Amino acid sequence: MRQDFFEFFPQFKLFVAGNHKPAIRNIDEAMKRRLHLIPFTITVPPERRDKNLQQKLLAERDGILAWAVQGCLDWQRHGRLSPPQRVVDATEEYFEAEDALGRWLDERCVREPNAKSLTAELFNDWKLWAEASGEFVGAQRRFSDLLITRGLDKWRNGMGVRGFQGIGLKHPPTPAYTPYADD
Repeated sequence: MRQDFFEFFPQFKLFVAGNHKPAIRNIDEAMKRRLHLIPFTITVPPERRDKNLQQKLLAERDGILAWAVQGCLDWQRHGRLSPPQRVVDATEEYFEAEDALGRWLDERCVREPNAKSLTAELFNDWKLWAEASGEFVGAQRRFSDLLITRGLDKWRNGMGVRGFQGIGLKHPPTPAYTPYADD
């Protein structure tokens, strides 16, 4: 590089505007804390658009700046701003739609304290479900780590067999379909 290295601590909020929501592979508490979906649900038809909007906003700039400064002061006092209920609802709905592992757990698994399942059995079912649903499969290790973050406990017998306590498949894994060959 042409200069000495330095550390930079971001002091801003990133705002992404787009037509499509980004795909999220890992829904965890850090992501839930950092991302807020602000729904823009109104499109003003061309004939109703205010051609003088820029001038009107410029005329109100002192009030707009005061509103922004007041929001900054509230944020400094409380450490964070409380998003409106519409933003909270839209964000929760978005995370639910993006949570492929959560959907798999709801559709394919049962959570019971005495249930025990082999990691390989769970992962194979996840893999079949994820591929059929067009979701990212990932590696078995990552899958196991995600199950642990969902509060499941690992178990291992003395012969190297591993699994999870408190989870079972609603339906036992089905063997791969093999068409009948008429020979």
